[in-house]
Amino acid sequence: MKLNLYESAPTGFLDLPPNELFKVLPGPSLIRFQGEEDAPLFLATLLHGNEPTGIQAIQKLIKKYLVEGKKLPRCLDVFVGNVEAAKSNERRFSKQPDFNRVWDGGSLPEHGLAREVLAFVKKSGAFASIDIHNTSGKNPHYSCINRLDAPFINLAHLFSQTLVYFTRPKEVLSNAMAVFCPSITIEAGQPGDSYGVQHVYEFLEKCLRLKQVPPNWNGKEDLYVYHTIARIRVPKNSRIGFNPDARDKDFCFINDLDQQNFSEIPANTLIGWRHNPKMKLSVIDEEDEEVESRFIEYQDTEIRLKRAVVPSMFSTNERIVHQDCLGYLMERFALPNNSDS
Repeated sequence: MKLNLYESAPTGFLDLPPNELFKVLPGPSLIRFQGEEDAPLFLATLLHGNEPTGIQAIQKLIKKYLVEGKKLPRCLDVFVGNVEAAKSNERRFSKQPDFNRVWDGGSLPEHGLAREVLAFVKKSGAFASIDIHNTSGKNPHYSCINRLDAPFINLAHLFSQTLVYFTRPKEVLSNAMAVFCPSITIEAGQPGDSYGVQHVYEFLEKCLRLKQVPPNWNGKEDLYVYHTIARIRVPKNSRIGFNPDARDKDFCFINDLDQQNFSEIPANTLIGWRHNPKMKLSVIDEEDEEVESRFIEYQDTEIRLKRAVVPSMFSTNERIVHQDCLGYLMERFALPNNSDS
């Protein structure tokens, strides 16, 4: 799989909607935009083809400087990922791996692409890395970090007061980029929300103007920090639904499951029903261990949580649930009072 490199934006790139970028980008592409400061801000967008907010915010940002006739405050490297899936507004095609699960090595063409991007970033001396996503369910805007170093926390805080710290899945882009520079993932709400585009645009504008990511953390108290402790998956061959009356499904979940995201829910909370007792949900913890028995209890046909948790990314999109997971389980997390880089 070839990485297409551009020293400037291809004609039409700034004006095409995400599902038409294939007209000017033949596949995964890395575009350099020149700026006053040489150390580039690295941005990743469309790692999932149905998450358009990142590309829309980037287009808006670049066009602002073009209209004003000004140079960007610093160089910008934009990696546009799954152009093929974006054409059909799909997260990914079934023949593809997840473009945000290929950054920790492997033998597929997409793994080779990831190695090429990482080599480029290492050579460029990136200032910071931001991977821009949308959520499939209802979630607040939030930032994700994979390290507890002060620059990572400070960069994340520029986008949101809500932070999620996780170490699994380790194959994500932000984890790979953390070797080179402060690196975060931002989750900017659901696709199609104009506020999400504006929020990301304003955040990127701030990042471009930073002389450095603040190196020290002073223990601000206006952060809501969570630690991901597990993710729930459904069996690959299972039939799932979100209608309580759908008894022909192996698993049926409550139809407003994503309304629980980022709410502290108590033990014994009902999340759905199991109509096929031969199947079980899978719950994988941060050590990649199966811990379903610690979190899930089956009471006749009911599926209940064994312990109090804070869900995130619970989705009611059946295709995405099968391609990725049903959602994540978190707990509140206390950052160190003082930290440095």
